[in-house]
Amino acid sequence: MAGNDAWMEILAPRQNLMIKEKVNLIEAASALMGTEIEMGNKYAVKDKDTGESLFYAAESTDCCTRQCQTVCPDCAPWNLDIMLAYNGENRKVFKMEKEWSLACCCFNRPSVTIFDVDAGTETGAVRQPCTLCGNLKFEVDDPEGNEILEANGSCCQLGLCLPLPCGPCSEVHFDISDSDSGEPRGSMTKSVPGCLKFLFASDVDNYEINFFESWSPRDKALMVALAIFMDFRLFNTNRNADGDTDPTDFGAEEQLQSLGSVATTDISPQPNDFDGYN
Repeated sequence: MAGNDAWMEILAPRQNLMIKEKVNLIEAASALMGTEIEMGNKYAVKDKDTGESLFYAAESTDCCTRQCQTVCPDCAPWNLDIMLAYNGENRKVFKMEKEWSLACCCFNRPSVTIFDVDAGTETGAVRQPCTLCGNLKFEVDDPEGNEILEANGSCCQLGLCLPLPCGPCSEVHFDISDSDSGEPRGSMTKSVPGCLKFLFASDVDNYEINFFESWSPRDKALMVALAIFMDFRLFNTNRNADGDTDPTDFGAEEQLQSLGSVATTDISPQPNDFDGYN
């Protein structure tokens, strides 16, 4: 498979996707010390039903710029590359770009643009508009700037108010609907991967995307971008850096070593980073 036909053929038959974020040892360790050093985010995109690896994504923002995300996340830029990982391939197919912006409250809300690398064209964009009552809403645009999909989540979910690695506190749900008709099109769920990761890297999450009916490969790709954008916007802060938790109470020195099987200090994108990663 070559060109944009590759990712289209791969995404076309998929009905359920799983996006798994990877722990970074330097980021987790620095958060335990009270000052988090932002490292590049990495994600594995898999078929939830078959477990096949489809894509992997790696943040390509430079180190200095990444640190701005902790100070002014609405304004700071970031870039992320999405590579093909199906059948051992290693080729960039998408690029997500969020530019510097002067954002404040409801003014100039954050957005990210997704580009098809092979075609050299824009695939679409995702933005988070200002909403009333604190509810969470994200809008997805096509390449022409027309809003086609939206994701909505209640601000009263336990996963937002009291995030914990068990029960209803471990999940945050979003309904995906058509922007014109309001017809349900799918759902997205953010979940905490497990107790150990939560204790040392509470900003590492999994995202499950379910498609209710026929979707175009392009729109499925935009849902992957939406999940990553959500992670940057809402779930990218390690609570340990703020002193909200004290993992040393749970034997941090011993348990932190066990994160080595799912942690990395290398921010360069490598397909084998996700081999055996569940």
